Amino acid sequence: MVPRRSRHRGKGLVSLILAAALLGGALGGCGKGPDNTPEDVADAFVEAYFRQMDQKRALELTALGATRMLETELKEVEDVRKEGYEPGSVAVSVERGEPAPRDERIRIPYTIEIETEAGKQLREADIELTKLDGKWKVVRVGVRTKEPPKAD
Repeated sequence: MVPRRSRHRGKGLVSLILAAALLGGALGGCGKGPDNTPEDVADAFVEAYFRQMDQKRALELTALGATRMLETELKEVEDVRKEGYEPGSVAVSVERGEPAPRDERIRIPYTIEIETEAGKQLREADIELTKLDGKWKVVRVGVRTKEPPKAD
C-alpha cells in the first residue's frame, strides 16, 4: 500500500515535457498487485500513471474509456520511449480525497502537486472505478488544472 502523500524525484528534460503533456491532457510498489478495493486500485493507478509516468503499468488497472485513453497516449509517446525516456527532474506529491459512490461506480478525487525547476503545478484528478468480472478497474480519468494557493 502506498502512503497517502509521497514524493518521487528523477532527472531529465524529456520527462518534464512528457509529464506536462500527460497532465495537461486528460500508488503499488513492492512487486505485488493492488488489493481488490477501489482505493487500492486507484492508488496503484495514480502511482503508475502520475508519479512514475508508466502508462503500460497503469493500463493493467483500466477498462473501457481509461483503457482507450492510455492506449492512445502510449502510441503518442512511443518514439520518446524508444529514445530511452526515463522519468526526470519532477517531484510529484499525491493526496487522496474521500471516495464517493456514483451508481455502480466509485469516484475517488486526488490532488496532485508537481514540482519542477520551473515551479509548482497543481492538478485535480477524478478517478472513476467500477467492478468488472469481480475486479475493480479504473474506467475514467479526469484531470484539471488547479490554481496554487497565493503566497502571503
